[in-house]
Amino acid sequence: MSTTTYSLREAAELCDVSLTTMRRRADRGTIQTTLTDGERRVPLGELERAGLLPDAELKDLRRRVDQLTNELATSRQLVVSTERAAEAEREARERAEAALYEREAAARQAQQAAVEAIAASDELRALEADLRAAGPIRAWKLARTRRKAVDAA
Repeated sequence: MSTTTYSLREAAELCDVSLTTMRRRADRGTIQTTLTDGERRVPLGELERAGLLPDAELKDLRRRVDQLTNELATSRQLVVSTERAAEAEREARERAEAALYEREAAARQAQQAAVEAIAASDELRALEADLRAAGPIRAWKLARTRRKAVDAA
């Protein structure tokens, strides 16, 4: 608020209204006045607030436009930072999913290798049992058959 004050007559001239109109506004309380040396005085800020000054409405609109422009800039900054955070979160999720898929694939491979190792172990046990149960010639034939199968694989 400005500290400049005007008498009712000066305020009426400045606002391009009659002295009577300015007095009525002051009497009704639509504009605030101060009493200085027995004279009612109107602060400049009060005339602006009441919209009585020429271009006062334009100044208010400009002030509001500036305020909205600042709010818009702030909102845009928030949108940009939110979009960046969302993108970072998406990338982190994708990396986590990729790591999870890699771990699952490694676990499947390990499980398959374990199944194959168990199968090979069972086959070797069966062969050992056959060799123990067979005589020397039969053992030799089983070993030769086994070597041929391993060489073919």
